[in-house]
Amino acid sequence: QLGLVNLLHLVLIPGAEMKKQNLSCHISHRLQVYGEHLSGYDLTSQHRKKERFLRADTLSSPVNTYKIHKVLGQGVYGKVVECKNVDSKEKMAVKIVERNLSAAAVKEVSILKNLRQLDENKNNLVRFVEHFQQKGCSCLVFEILDMSLYDFLKKRSFNPLRVSEMRVIAQQMLVALNALKSIGLIHGDIKPDNIMLVNHTAQPFKIKLIDFGLAHSASKITAGTKIQAVGYRAPEVMLGCPMNEAIDMWSLGCSMRILDRKSFSAQWRLKIHTEHVHSTGCTVKPCSKIFEKFTGLDDIATTGKGERSDTEAEDTRAFISLLKHILQLYPAKRIDPREALGHHFITRIHFPCDASNSGHWYCKSVYKLY
Repeated sequence: QLGLVNLLHLVLIPGAEMKKQNLSCHISHRLQVYGEHLSGYDLTSQHRKKERFLRADTLSSPVNTYKIHKVLGQGVYGKVVECKNVDSKEKMAVKIVERNLSAAAVKEVSILKNLRQLDENKNNLVRFVEHFQQKGCSCLVFEILDMSLYDFLKKRSFNPLRVSEMRVIAQQMLVALNALKSIGLIHGDIKPDNIMLVNHTAQPFKIKLIDFGLAHSASKITAGTKIQAVGYRAPEVMLGCPMNEAIDMWSLGCSMRILDRKSFSAQWRLKIHTEHVHSTGCTVKPCSKIFEKFTGLDDIATTGKGERSDTEAEDTRAFISLLKHILQLYPAKRIDPREALGHHFITRIHFPCDASNSGHWYCKSVYKLY
């Protein structure tokens, strides 16, 4: 971990302004270096495979027939389509994986079967139904969900979530990550695109975690494995250091910060020594001084939300406190899901009001989400 301090120049937290620096060339370079075209990363990829199934009306497993209604999304892995079970009339989501990625599909199915030892509903994990082959492609059937948090934000013009709404999402995600940690599993791709609203009309902010295409066993993953989207990538992954389930906590922290801000962008990340020198021509300052001066997370309390009541301001400070514990540079110091579930931002013990005796509008807005 010595390289963790010696190689890093600056931690760019999502709340910190990138000012006028143009990092597009560096991001493009990193996308090449790390081979980001992995399962489902880029839904607008130029490497989309030719459609195979839209010409057919149905997909058939040994026991079920699914009628295709529409494409929900697609990427380099293939596509996800909304289907209806012909017999039960139940809507399902089917992930169709191209034949050249069949090995990846076999691995994902193995992981999804392993998840069945957990209670998917209780632990906020997508329910896996079955898998089968059709025309050489792998078809993975899941319960149908509403929309991703990314699509939800896009629908509301990327207006940030309230801190009280963030708590509900964070608590459910911590439950999910705690369950994964209990079986030694790293998700490897935590981001708003993979956090799905179950049914936002009937169950506001009820979420489930999806897409285990990049998941790994914590006991088998090796240093240098390239996983996680760039804007959500943990420092130990970036630097090729040993890693464990703590990388998912880092990605969750990044996701929480992005959901809380007005501008939605994942084009921030850890800048390493050579990138800083190349982009600025400046010699790197000692890391310790940089870290001491950086106060990006604390700025959340004073920017972007206008006037706050004392109660809401206290809640925001609790949110910042949890983010600081999650976005710890050193994995060993990073809070784990179980510890985070006991943090006062999640437990709400800092509130001067309760569900039965709450005359304050902010307290009411918090408790009605539970």
